[in-house]
Amino acid sequence: MKKEKYSFEFDRFENKNELEAEQKKVVDQALEISHQAYAPYSNFKVGAAVQLENGEIFSSSNQENASYPVGACAERGLLAYVNANFPNIKIEKLAVSTPNVNYPLPPCGMCRQYILEIEKKQAQPIELILSGNEGEVLVVNSAKDLLPLHFTDEFLG
Repeated sequence: MKKEKYSFEFDRFENKNELEAEQKKVVDQALEISHQAYAPYSNFKVGAAVQLENGEIFSSSNQENASYPVGACAERGLLAYVNANFPNIKIEKLAVSTPNVNYPLPPCGMCRQYILEIEKKQAQPIELILSGNEGEVLVVNSAKDLLPLHFTDEFLG
């Protein structure tokens, strides 16, 4: 048996004011729209914002449902909209934020897999910017870094 260790590099900032101007703008929009989340069951509000290669920024928030699995994460709802309406414009940055905590908020596993599919489709990684209401911000180069041993279409035969 051989043991392997997984690690990856990411950038850690003390707060969003240390980010580049474009990164900060995307984070600010993600946090702003998080306040519009429909989260009456968990009370955990999440916002996501993307910046496309043409500079446009779009944002969305999580939408819960009394039948819990029916709700939608902010990231997946936003990515589905952008992918449907701008299928040939690449996504450069994706920020995920919440007013509920003061530390970086990573996407859930289902969203990580969805982001990977978009990265594969556009043949380019998406920079992930993870933040909370205040405090430290993490910048990750690709969803692949957050989801080692990820599932791909290669497994489908």
